Amino acid sequence: DARGAADWSQDELLDFCFMQAFTVSLDGDKALPVEASELYEKHMKPQRPEGTSLDVKKSSHKQIGKYLNAMRKAKVIDVTEKKGVISVTKVDLAHKIFAQLREKFAGESASAASAAKESQGSAGAKSDIAPPRISTVWKATHYTEPLFKAMGKGKNELYSWEDASNILKAYCEKESLLTGNTVKMTEDLVTMLLKTAGGQKKDATFPEEVEFSELEDKLQDRMQEHTVIEVAGLEPTTRKGPPLKIEVSLSRKGAHNITRICNLEAYGLDVQNMGDALKKSLNCTVHIEDMPGKNVKDKLL
Repeated sequence: DARGAADWSQDELLDFCFMQAFTVSLDGDKALPVEASELYEKHMKPQRPEGTSLDVKKSSHKQIGKYLNAMRKAKVIDVTEKKGVISVTKVDLAHKIFAQLREKFAGESASAASAAKESQGSAGAKSDIAPPRISTVWKATHYTEPLFKAMGKGKNELYSWEDASNILKAYCEKESLLTGNTVKMTEDLVTMLLKTAGGQKKDATFPEEVEFSELEDKLQDRMQEHTVIEVAGLEPTTRKGPPLKIEVSLSRKGAHNITRICNLEAYGLDVQNMGDALKKSLNCTVHIEDMPGKNVKDKLL
């Protein structure tokens, strides 16, 4: 039977998580080489039994490098060291130490496999949640406001591109400017879609006729793009500009890997709740900071 959380020593947790890292997380030597810090943080810690906390500093080895060096001396793994960074380059899963660890932790391994299976089933059930729905809408600018006003539309309304194109077509038909796919250009259309305010050359000329598809492109150039993001259970949010990307950046500080994530709020994700969840599941340190800039409410995780 699997032991309880209080029955584990840190040395036993190190051995168990080391075994699980190479037999479950890394699947042997397929993902090697791997740096010691990455092995410890990404592959050993997540394998700890439920209710336990792996902390190499509280073990007899004190450092993950010293533990790995002991395994190297026993010829379980091969390691290299460059500029103070230790990496595991090879692992011998047929070594007797792995056999001893599998026998010693047979109950715990079975429990971990069962928990992983249940977690996968739970994740499958949760996948029924609809993903965020992202749509692009358009708003009139000072150039195109007269066109929409002429068709009885408000300047602050948001339109799908199909609706905006239909309004342009209806305007051309109303003014008897559309013949087939060709539009006869009037001074108003030229002003709304072709002329540049305050920067027009004196001898500039404009076409008397254009294809409707070209006029659509000009209209889009002079509309303001907005993005609507709809998340299940939350009110839709509308932001100026194209869709925001969730940005993830990786860096290294000393012996630590640092992951920075921003723009989570755009997709209805609560930064504080997500930070708490990641801290618990990954056993990592989490900091939440204000994004740079004035009057910016978004956070950096």
